[in-house]
Amino acid sequence: MRVWFEKKGAVRYISHLDLTRNMARGLKLSGLPVWYTEGFNPRIYMTYAMPLSLGVCGERECMDIRLTEEVPYSELTVRLNTCLPRGLRALEAGEPAGKFEEIQYGEYEMALEGEAPAVLEEKVRSLLERETVLVRKHTKKGDKDFDIKPDFANTRIVPQKDGLLLHLCLPCSVAGSTNPSLLLEALKQYEGIEPFFQITRKRLLTKDFSEFR
Repeated sequence: MRVWFEKKGAVRYISHLDLTRNMARGLKLSGLPVWYTEGFNPRIYMTYAMPLSLGVCGERECMDIRLTEEVPYSELTVRLNTCLPRGLRALEAGEPAGKFEEIQYGEYEMALEGEAPAVLEEKVRSLLERETVLVRKHTKKGDKDFDIKPDFANTRIVPQKDGLLLHLCLPCSVAGSTNPSLLLEALKQYEGIEPFFQITRKRLLTKDFSEFR
């Protein structure tokens, strides 16, 4: 069973481990016939597609669970939602259509606010017009400089009353992902600004940019 859910508000600041704990608690309290792993320490079977970074909201995240008996999809989401904390909400449930390995991109929105929106827009455009934008990135093999320009080259900028709304489509897969917060690091490093921000992952996409189901 694939469960689609949103993670918004204060819960965007909980870790993926705490998200898993909250979901497990909700599933247990809901009384749904979930399947537990076997062995010395049984636990509810749950797998997630591309966990969110700390502080990032998610509008359409998903997890896979197993049930020991059939439950109507609509009943599952209602029962689960009665046992989840504020900010976590099951949207829908159904049979998985694709494998998590098919996910290649994440579609994001980044809201930026500053005291002078026009200046903020100028600095963002100036950054994105550079030939290279090197940012220090932590990897399993240590820190190294990473050129984020190719990943952010197609960023769409929409001016807002109090700032900007950036539309991003970034690599997001088991092979490697680009964190949208790297753009904030670059703005600080190259343009000397640290605007207030909020990042939301809108949906997950496959290699042909269709929505992952």
